[in-house]
Formats: sequence, structure tokens, C-alpha cells
Amino acid sequence: MRFVQIEILPHGKALVDIDKLTHAVPEGDGSRLFLGAQHIDVPHSLAELENVLAGRERTDDGANSTAGFGVR
Repeated sequence: MRFVQIEILPHGKALVDIDKLTHAVPEGDGSRLFLGAQHIDVPHSLAELENVLAGRERTDDGANSTAGFGVR
């Protein structure tokens, strides 16, 4: 199992098992994540969500990406 901590609506955080994530769809200003028969709403766009699930900064556009390595 691979867990990632993401922001959820209303304001809060949750650990999500990304192996159970079946799909995500745009919902208002964020996205709705489907985890089997359950869903949670998050304040991330699909592009931001992809970054979060990959372990990058939410707003990483790839220009300064370090592929998970810190810059010193």
C-alpha cells in the first residue's frame, strides 16, 4: 500500500491509499477522487493532484522539478 497525505474538503487532511484510487474527475474548483465505492473531494485541480500523488510540490510545473531530490 502506498499512502499520500492530501488536503480534503471541507478543510482538513487525509491519508489516501493511492493503490485504491480508481479515478478522479473535476469537481467545482477541485477534484473528486473515487476510491472504490467511496469518494472524497479535494481542493486540487487534476494537474495539481498528479503532482501531489507523484510526491512533488502541488504547483510544480516541471520547470524546477527535482524528481524527489532536495536541492542544497
